[in-house]
Amino acid sequence: MMIRLQGVIMDRCPAEICSEIYAFACIDDGRTGRALSLVSRYTRQTSKPFKLQSVSVIGYNQLFAFADLVENTPLPLRQVRCIFISAHPRQTASDPKALTPEYARRQQAYAAVGRILQAISSCVKVVHAFFIFYRPFPLLPVSLPALEELTVHGPTETSMIGMDESIQFTKLRHLHLTSFCSPSYILGSVSKLTPSLAHLRLSAPEHSINFVVELQSILENSTSVLPIDLQRIYIHLPTEPKDNLMGMLDTYRTTVSALNSIANSHDWIILLPPLRLGMFRTISIQDAEDSWSRSASGISWW
Repeated sequence: MMIRLQGVIMDRCPAEICSEIYAFACIDDGRTGRALSLVSRYTRQTSKPFKLQSVSVIGYNQLFAFADLVENTPLPLRQVRCIFISAHPRQTASDPKALTPEYARRQQAYAAVGRILQAISSCVKVVHAFFIFYRPFPLLPVSLPALEELTVHGPTETSMIGMDESIQFTKLRHLHLTSFCSPSYILGSVSKLTPSLAHLRLSAPEHSINFVVELQSILENSTSVLPIDLQRIYIHLPTEPKDNLMGMLDTYRTTVSALNSIANSHDWIILLPPLRLGMFRTISIQDAEDSWSRSASGISWW
């Protein structure tokens, strides 16, 4: 009865007002867009352009199903603005037994990720991507000219030779990499793909002082060229080790002390609390989804 009553009310609204309502309502993982299709014929038709506005695609099967869907959806109805995309199902991040099959088909999963992003490249503005294994691309596998915010979970392969600089994110302003990565690699190489970068968010490791050594070198070197629009660098402090096994506690204290010194000298470098890391030295997929949900609802981290 409630669905039928809602349908009657919505059917009396002008399409322009309905569009405003749909735009505000469709900011979850896609369930609202699908539910609107069940309200009435009028609502189904008028909500079509917003049905895919915000979606979450998780795991191998969903990747291929959604790739087929968006590739066969007319461009005016393929308006994905915000997407969470995971190359792995939820249980992979917590069940070691799931690793072997996931690793064996990782290339197919990456290919499906590429298909999806290519299909929505002209419109997507917010992407949060979750990977457990090293990925064969620095950020994402295709250019996204409209992208403004990107969060990538998972290890970054900094030894890649011949990075494809034709893959560009020209409007990207906000970049968050949750796994440990080299400041020199990000600011020296990856930044060539993100010429409009304004806010960068990184994580410092507790097991190596190389992160702060590289960062200090960049800041103290007058010839270092930072992205021209860069306004802030946010750095998550490392997690404090439980003991001093292999000198990790000493390294942690040295790293934190150096980071505090850097932040005191550069007010545009902001220190943040440690991230909660899981089994594979990355955040859990649940925390990754929560972060994406906040972005989808308009809550920014910068």
